[in-house]
Amino acid sequence: MLQKYRLTNLGLRCAAAIAITFTALNCAQAATPAASTIKAYKLCTGADNASHVLVGTIDQNMRNDVTAIHFKQTPAHAEYSWHNDPEPQYVITLSGTLDFATRTGEKFTLHPGEVLVAEDNTGSGHRWKLVDDQPWRRGYAVLKPGAADSFVPDDAAAAKVCKAP
Repeated sequence: MLQKYRLTNLGLRCAAAIAITFTALNCAQAATPAASTIKAYKLCTGADNASHVLVGTIDQNMRNDVTAIHFKQTPAHAEYSWHNDPEPQYVITLSGTLDFATRTGEKFTLHPGEVLVAEDNTGSGHRWKLVDDQPWRRGYAVLKPGAADSFVPDDAAAAKVCKAP
């Protein structure tokens, strides 16, 4: 009986130690600021009439005025040549990895879970190409004309390249 008590007591101690360890690890992950941000890119038109790329995050506390939401899927390995965005919109990537480029040579890679704030409605435009074996599944949220977006640039000085909407 004493041996059974010791094994049970040891098992409870191990279980408690494991639970405390997992709780500590979980809290450590929750405190990591990078995990609480949503990576974003912004395509905008500059005073030079060229499309430019900004890197940043999305302000998750801001609400946006949108006029429409729609979804689209494009097959794996597709590409789309030079074009502008039809209207200011968020492009929320659900699957697929894409390489984007502007005519001035600025480039970025968009991954699932990242957001593209597409505001290069005029100017020289951009192109994209799917670079993995997944279709590009995405949602579009079209911004109301004149509405502010919730993009926060990593470099505020670089963001000055964009013309005011």
